[in-house]
Amino acid sequence: MKLYRTLPNAKSGSPTTRLPPCFRRTRMLSPVQVFRRYGFEPDKVKQEENLTFTDHAAIFEGRDNGDLLRALLVLHLCATPSFVESCEGLLEAARRLLGDGPALGAVRETFYKHFCAGQEAADVWARMNALRAHGIGAILDYAEEEDLLKYTKPQQKQTQTQAGNQEGAAAEGGDVVVTARRPLGGETIIQSRVAARTYDSADEDLCERHTAAFLSAIDTAATLPGQGFAAIKLSALGDPGLLEHLAGAVEGVQQLFQTYDLDGDGHVTQEEFDTCFQKLAAQQQQGGSSSPPSSSSSSSSSLQERTELWRWLDPERQGFIDYISWTQRLDLGQLPALAASLERQAGRGRTWELSPSEKLELQALLGRLERLVERAVSKGVKLMIDAEQSSLRPAIDHIAHELMRRHNTVPGGPASVASETGPGAVSGEEQAEAVIFTTYQTYLRDCRQRLGADLDRARRERYTLGAKLVRGAYLHLERRRAAESGRPSPVWDRIEQTHAAFDDCLATLLGAVQGGRAELMLGSHNQGSVEAAVGAMTRLGLDPEEAPVYFGQLMGMADNLSFTLGQHGYRVFKYCPYGSVEKVIPYLLRRVNENQYILKGGKRDVELLWAELRRRALHDPAHSPLARLLPPLQQDSASSSSSSSLA
Repeated sequence: MKLYRTLPNAKSGSPTTRLPPCFRRTRMLSPVQVFRRYGFEPDKVKQEENLTFTDHAAIFEGRDNGDLLRALLVLHLCATPSFVESCEGLLEAARRLLGDGPALGAVRETFYKHFCAGQEAADVWARMNALRAHGIGAILDYAEEEDLLKYTKPQQKQTQTQAGNQEGAAAEGGDVVVTARRPLGGETIIQSRVAARTYDSADEDLCERHTAAFLSAIDTAATLPGQGFAAIKLSALGDPGLLEHLAGAVEGVQQLFQTYDLDGDGHVTQEEFDTCFQKLAAQQQQGGSSSPPSSSSSSSSSLQERTELWRWLDPERQGFIDYISWTQRLDLGQLPALAASLERQAGRGRTWELSPSEKLELQALLGRLERLVERAVSKGVKLMIDAEQSSLRPAIDHIAHELMRRHNTVPGGPASVASETGPGAVSGEEQAEAVIFTTYQTYLRDCRQRLGADLDRARRERYTLGAKLVRGAYLHLERRRAAESGRPSPVWDRIEQTHAAFDDCLATLLGAVQGGRAELMLGSHNQGSVEAAVGAMTRLGLDPEEAPVYFGQLMGMADNLSFTLGQHGYRVFKYCPYGSVEKVIPYLLRRVNENQYILKGGKRDVELLWAELRRRALHDPAHSPLARLLPPLQQDSASSSSSSSLA
């Protein structure tokens, strides 16, 4: 599959399949800039390692004063604590007193136009016409969340007769147990501090509507110039409770590797497996479907089951397996039975079996996902699977890696014969494109270890790892869930630890990109992280126009990063959420609640907006009647002031 669609060459009219070099920016928008990186091929220019992210005249070029004033208003409101705390109540009161028309109309003209691309996927074209002139692409992001709307108000307290003594007591205290099915625990969006989308549905019709919307996003992304991206969430395609159940089975089977690794050397030999099996035979429990995929025995302690299970885990008859081989053998549809079998052998036992209806739900979820993947592959669109709650992560990761094993490969797939450089090694001619991306959240304590294991798995199974690197968006929800369950928090205690993990993962992934083993989408509004990535790319010799390193920011945030990177030839994308106004309210409320961003990166956005508005008012006759009345200024005054005003 070609990484970029064939586009006509603006010079000769002949087709070309490579992205053209970029141009240095000038103050006036020119046809060269409009066609940059979309088929026009001028001479290559040197990329700058030390970019200036404060040139407000270049950053806001092409945007009218009304747009800048709206952005200034929105960001100022987001930085006002009293407004942030009361915005949800204000919106509800406005809808009740004025009606949906005026209330949602006010939202549409302010927050919606600032943070969203439009109502339909096709509406993204209007925003792209402005973004693509600055070298910025779009990541289509279906942002409607009708399921979540059910949980934007506190739930009614249950009685003891309705929920039992324990649940009734919890209800009296106002707390609801947090699960994948009730992700907000009865709290409002603002109270929960959830910064990312959360679905909660087993409704088949609703899941089909989500699937149709994702398909539309993929189709639209395929029509946009340059490389197309689309983002999806697995919890929108099926019941999150089912994913949580499967995630528990995956995690249980993975953790049981340590049980069988008696000497802790990272390998389980057949002798260790047999020893562990026999040692715990007395603790095994009978009953239930405990057989591995190829076994028909009903006794979990039988020699036949033990033998068949080992043969299934070690198909190459090496006599030992390591952690990567162990995880490679996991099949999602049969994981519950395998988990039950292994746990009974380990003397634990847990109800993992799927009911007939759950098996049908799983088939439906995977069927919807397969339709999305097939459409993305056929259209040349990269598909990013978003991260969700850590309770769902093992299942989501397992599904994502299976998709990468099938689609992020060279012709011939992962079964191709290994080269002479070692098992799973990929030569330059064999380097594959990443079509499927999974997400790594560095606020999770185990992110670095998982990334290392995943890169090793990708190398051995001969596929390219598609990785989106972010810090994480469910911080408060993760901590509250851990506290309520009495378990250690899966996220770091201090932001400095998250930053350190992010930096380490970034260095690891850029090294993997250099070695042809990974593609990276860097999702960050942190200027320091972006500057570190740019510097590392220069040191590693990664050409911004050729290397598969992508930068991503949300629409309406960190424009100084996005526009500066785009103007200097880096592959940068804006997440373009779309959907009807009333159904993206949860998304907008979370953007309003990005206090940490507004106090840091958002503060710089406000400073740049003020600086540009002052420049236009005093020095730019094209935008200001006052400037036309003032004495003429030196021709280069605007350029010098814009580069030094925020130094």
